[in-house]
Amino acid sequence: MNKQSLISRRLKNKQSFSTNKLIPFKKFSNKAERFNLSGTSVMVNKTGVPLGFVFGRDSFISFLEYIDSEFEKNVTDPGKAFNNPAGKLIDFIEEKLPVKSKFMSDIKEARKEAQRIGWVSLGEIERSLNV
Repeated sequence: MNKQSLISRRLKNKQSFSTNKLIPFKKFSNKAERFNLSGTSVMVNKTGVPLGFVFGRDSFISFLEYIDSEFEKNVTDPGKAFNNPAGKLIDFIEEKLPVKSKFMSDIKEARKEAQRIGWVSLGEIERSLNV
């Protein structure tokens, strides 16, 4: 059985692809552990015809960001510019990413510094202005 028919069978039988859920790469390949988050690959058949494309998470987000920014540059309606499929997909993926511990520690340190210096929070400003 060639790779193309194997891929087709998997897609037909398991209906793995959906526009509103993420599918782990390990469902498609036993090489998932060795794949780089910034990597990109092209799956080809025996004659070199492309069958599919595999993007690491970071390279896929970069690709979507490029599409998103080009779309925003070329669309005249601001509502459509910021409400496009590439942007929505970026948001969907980023919602699933874990928050980095370094980012959280930086936020905590910034809050401590702001309290020490005496900065007023945006929440306090809103309350004082009755917003």
